[in-house]
Amino acid sequence: MKKIFIGVFAALALAAFAAMPKSSAISGTTLPKSASVKTIPLSHTIKNVSGKIDVGFDFRLIPGADNPATVGGANIINTAQIITDVNPETREATASCMLNLSSLYFYKVGNYTFTIAEKESTDELNFPRDVDNKYDIYFQVTNKLDENSKPTGELNVQLLDQMYSYKEDAKVSLDARFESSANYTYVTLENEVRGAGADSDKYFKYKISFDGLAEGSELTINGQDAEVEYEGEKIRTVATQNISDGDVYVYLKHGQTVTVGDYVSGDVAARELPQNVSYTIEKIDSDDGYGITLDNSETNTVSKTVAAIGSESFETNNVTRAANSKDATVNTGVFVASWPFLAAAAFGLGGFMIFRRLSRTS
Repeated sequence: MKKIFIGVFAALALAAFAAMPKSSAISGTTLPKSASVKTIPLSHTIKNVSGKIDVGFDFRLIPGADNPATVGGANIINTAQIITDVNPETREATASCMLNLSSLYFYKVGNYTFTIAEKESTDELNFPRDVDNKYDIYFQVTNKLDENSKPTGELNVQLLDQMYSYKEDAKVSLDARFESSANYTYVTLENEVRGAGADSDKYFKYKISFDGLAEGSELTINGQDAEVEYEGEKIRTVATQNISDGDVYVYLKHGQTVTVGDYVSGDVAARELPQNVSYTIEKIDSDDGYGITLDNSETNTVSKTVAAIGSESFETNNVTRAANSKDATVNTGVFVASWPFLAAAAFGLGGFMIFRRLSRTS
């Protein structure tokens, strides 16, 4: 009997619900077609970099934890892809996209907050996302009223025309801007000349080859003399070189240091080499009578991988130390380590000749 009663009650309740006017049941709604703003521009600017950039940044819309209800279509992820040449004057590159809010579907009246943040970078090592900045946007959802100021069962959705910037700690216009500095770096080659027979004014030639740089990358070369004399020929060195032009050649004499990829001009500074790019340094003309060591190893070629400028391995990895050694040669073909030995030998020979002459006189 109890089961029959429950069944009859349920049937009556369902019939009553179906008979209710549709206006009393709240239906979800999105931003109206007449809304002045249905999209928000997003952008990311990369600073302090050179060459060509190929990286993407993903932005996500995060519903606030205190929102009155779940919002449909809130799982929005947009991507801004930067594939462009860097502005040579500002050393910056910017990508942009639009955050489309027309798919958000609200079911309940109240004030809603969403946060716009960067989700990830396709190359976090070299192009980190902007973790310091986020934006809060605000929606007001109210009942739509009829001519008698009674709820119609529909909702009005309005996006406020300002948002809150975490970085600026203030309300700003609906334009979400993110930025970060590229974690690029540079390499260094130090040159030293040793030995009694060495010429400290002689220029030594090195070839630096890079593997993995983006096509069209421009490299800055600092530390060389503007003009050098190498193998009897006067050569004007270059301060910049496009990677498409081939390997980088540098000329150094004793005590000189060259950097490749370190750009400074006025107030603008930039690094030009991505981390994890491979490079090789080779001393040319290893048969010039000089012994060569690179990082204290007897070799004329060394291969490395670019390390982070802030890491402990930068000093040992991105800095290469070259030493060219040549001892003095006497007519007997005996090599000596230094000029004091020659001076002592000459003094001894002179003394012997004087002693012999005095002996003959006596």
